[in-house]
Amino acid sequence: MKTREARMRFFFFLNSFALLLLCLFVTPTSATAPHLNKSAAAPGQAIVASGQAEKKEAKTTIPNQQIKRDSVQVSRDAHRKVIRFGDVKISDRDMELLARLVYAEGRGEPYEGQVAIAAVVLNRVVSSQFPNTVREVIFAPNAFSPVRNGKLPTRTNESARKAVADALNGKDPSKGSLYFFNPDTATSRWIWSRPQTVVIGNHRFAR
Repeated sequence: MKTREARMRFFFFLNSFALLLLCLFVTPTSATAPHLNKSAAAPGQAIVASGQAEKKEAKTTIPNQQIKRDSVQVSRDAHRKVIRFGDVKISDRDMELLARLVYAEGRGEPYEGQVAIAAVVLNRVVSSQFPNTVREVIFAPNAFSPVRNGKLPTRTNESARKAVADALNGKDPSKGSLYFFNPDTATSRWIWSRPQTVVIGNHRFAR
């Protein structure tokens, strides 16, 4: 009797063990990681795992990359609205006003003398001894005889405008002068006390 019960227990144990083995082979015991499609991913591009919903457009991230802006060249007219002389901005109206003064003071003078007249005005603009704008320098009391006498012309010519442009580009035949005068018509004794730098045409230039 005991032998029969032992056989039944052994047979039951054997069947249970076989059923356990069958369950182990049929049912997976661990989950596998999703496959990553690394070969299709470009550097800096998001990697998409298989089994996930694919995006129509993959976003690209570029870390630590600076975006360079293309330099845009803007065409400028020959007559510029504002230019810079040292630290001073000079408008086209200032240039026209200066050309009028050069025309008034420099008619009949050599071209170099006209450039020197324009340079004297610009030297005053950048000097701490005078106002810091072209208009204020020209209209300062008793600064220039055509203004003082009310004879500053409303027109100019090509030579005067070119002389202004050359002076703005750095030409200074006056050698840094702040004054100029005609020795034949000058009435101020003070102007003769200034150190003279150069004589151009009928004008003497001084500091």
